[in-house]
Amino acid sequence: EIPSPINPPSGCHFHPRCPIARKDLCDVEPPSLMDAPGGVEHQAACWLRAGDRAVATG
Repeated sequence: EIPSPINPPSGCHFHPRCPIARKDLCDVEPPSLMDAPGGVEHQAACWLRAGDRAVATG
C-alpha cells in the first residue's frame, strides 16, 4: 500500500512495504542520500544498501 503524501510514515517512507526493513531503525530515522555501492553514478537513501543486506538481515 502506498503511504499518504499528506501523512507519510515516520523514518524511511518505504519501510511499511519494504521486505528488508529493520524495526527500530528504518521506522525511526530517515536515511540520508548516499552513493550506492559499485562505483556507478547512482545514489540511494536506504539504511540497508545492497552491500549490507546479508549483515542486516542475516
